[in-house]
Amino acid sequence: MGVVTSVLFAGRNGYKCVNQHEGTRGAVALCQSVSSLDGISSSTSSLFSGLTKSTGNVLKGADEAVENLFKNIGGEAGEKTLEKITTSTGASTKIGALAQKAVNPLLCVAAGVRVLNDDDQYAALIEETSAMATMFGAESVMKYARSALTNSSQATTGLAGKTANLLSSSSSIKGLAEKASKWYKNLGTSTNGSAKQMIVRIGLDALFVGGSILAYNVGKKIGEFFSHRGDEENNKA
Repeated sequence: MGVVTSVLFAGRNGYKCVNQHEGTRGAVALCQSVSSLDGISSSTSSLFSGLTKSTGNVLKGADEAVENLFKNIGGEAGEKTLEKITTSTGASTKIGALAQKAVNPLLCVAAGVRVLNDDDQYAALIEETSAMATMFGAESVMKYARSALTNSSQATTGLAGKTANLLSSSSSIKGLAEKASKWYKNLGTSTNGSAKQMIVRIGLDALFVGGSILAYNVGKKIGEFFSHRGDEENNKA
């Protein structure tokens, strides 16, 4: 996930926490903020040149605390688990990796809280399940597309990994991905190529956020159709 994506999501979830009183969204926003800092600390872009070193120092201290925690709790097995988590996320810091891993489970917890707080919990369960499944599915497809375009490593585990394997097995999709990747490479060799590629990546980050929100809303509408919540309200009227 790009830095801009994490910043936008952190802001959105922070807003929901403060203004819509979804307390669990605060934890999500915190994790996404840490993920943003992780991305900035490893960035080679001039856009973050003034922040890279300072954020790196902050996260270094947090990394040491995380390492000690896993070592004290799980010993050598704990250290291996932490290393595996860090490698699987592609994060530059261990605290950043844990933050990335925590986001989706926390989003599911937030959805569960919304179900419990709803007057019609059965309908809410159908709607939230549909919304979250659609959102996670769409995000997996967008992650594959971004990785294919920018020649970055594809996910190998979880839903994103399964989606990548499925899409890669299609010769048509694979052909489109190769053409997009070639275009991106050629863009980098053009005049001001690095700046152009950075603009593309920022655009992809913004599209990812928009696509995720749209997918959630579409999934919610699908869930409402199957939950018949609207039908019940119309009958009462």
